[in-house]
Amino acid sequence: MTLGTILYILLFFVSVFISIMYLEFGAMALMGLMVTIPVCMFLFLLVLRKRVSVSVDSKNPLAEKDAIDKPARAAITLSVENRSHLLPVTKGIAKVRYENPFSGDKGKMKIRFSVDTGKKRDRRIPVVMDNCGNVSITVEKVRIYDYLNIFAWTIGKHFETQDVLVLPPTKEMYLGKDKWYNETSADSDRFSTYKKGDDPSEIFNIREYADGDKIQRIHWKLSSKTGDLMVKEGSLPLMKEIHIFIDLCATGAKQERNDKINRLIQGVYSIAMFMIESGIPQAYIWYDKVNGVIQEYSVEQEEELYWMFQELFRSKTTTEESELMEAYVDWGKGRLLESALYLTVADHESLDSGNLVRDRLEVMDLRGDVILSLIHISEPTRLRC
Repeated sequence: MTLGTILYILLFFVSVFISIMYLEFGAMALMGLMVTIPVCMFLFLLVLRKRVSVSVDSKNPLAEKDAIDKPARAAITLSVENRSHLLPVTKGIAKVRYENPFSGDKGKMKIRFSVDTGKKRDRRIPVVMDNCGNVSITVEKVRIYDYLNIFAWTIGKHFETQDVLVLPPTKEMYLGKDKWYNETSADSDRFSTYKKGDDPSEIFNIREYADGDKIQRIHWKLSSKTGDLMVKEGSLPLMKEIHIFIDLCATGAKQERNDKINRLIQGVYSIAMFMIESGIPQAYIWYDKVNGVIQEYSVEQEEELYWMFQELFRSKTTTEESELMEAYVDWGKGRLLESALYLTVADHESLDSGNLVRDRLEVMDLRGDVILSLIHISEPTRLRC
């Protein structure tokens, strides 16, 4: 029941009392007016609800923070179209629910809007989010009101949930491409699907001949079929992936854990973007406490990185040091990793490199303002969260 409805009911009983006490024309006219007004408002609303349509969309599925300690604004768009050329929508309210399962943040809000006659309005719905994660935003119900707020009519509910990826700002960093991705002419069974190269054993693309192309690259069989000279483009061999372990073990109070994880995600994001720009293939490994398994996701381009974050944000952090250690050691059994990074925001002095990787483990401390602190672990020790 709206405030307008309550006020109308009070005024209606007052008019009834006056009509009973004073049987005069003015009193009876007031009573007639009090009966006519809600009927007119209801008819106006009935016409409007057939002429107004609503849709929900996420025009920007990515929101980046301006600073690590500042919130981001994950936004979706509520589009309201009023096809009536006589009646405007003066008041409408959308009830919105949002949740960030990765950080545990959730809440509800109400958004008010209005639309002129014959117009379509896009109403931006911003959700302030302090922590990184995949924020699910759902418009649960949209209602419009008559001009006196006596009646309300639901014109849409249970719209499709929109997901917005909230990420921290990246930090400029240089890891050294040669350190992680040594150029070699050795044979490889991995080829880039995004860039061409000079390896003739795998065809990347076939195109028409252009000045400067080598004769050895002409596809004679296809050229004879098409009647035009066609040229084969070789593929780009890729080296072994850099295995990057993400330490999702965080302790402390809720806000303290979230602050640590935000720092961790900033480091992962910054390192990933650097390696993508350098053409270094990556394989991210993390422990998913929900399913009790190790997740592994390969990344070679920016779009795949965002997909990786969506999968990562579906996982739950753990506070059990032994649980994380056992999962990583079990995953690493029988694997020979040429090089690997271990990204953490926790103490790393006792990381067990002998069990986790056999050749080399570079531990990267992402705490504080210094995002890059490499420590080469050479002696077997025990993993510590």
